[in-house]
Amino acid sequence: MAAGGDVDGSGVASLVAMPTPGPSDTTRTTCDSCGAPDDDLAPVHRVYVTPAAWDLGSPDEGGDDHVQVLDDVERWCFPCRSLYPHQPLA
Repeated sequence: MAAGGDVDGSGVASLVAMPTPGPSDTTRTTCDSCGAPDDDLAPVHRVYVTPAAWDLGSPDEGGDDHVQVLDDVERWCFPCRSLYPHQPLA
């Protein structure tokens, strides 16, 4: 066995010092928006807002703003929830 490693079924020693977390790791403590470590994370839907004046695909500049709400659920910290458009999960 290699120093600190475990031997798997093939007889090859693993040199990975830390176990790889699985995809269902519910102990995430980093914000999905900014990546900062935080304990106060809340589930939200990300919202993209394009003002009508910026929408180059719009035939007229007097149209409505374009709002797109993503279906994915992300966990955001308080500063990101304070600064960026989002839709909180109830």
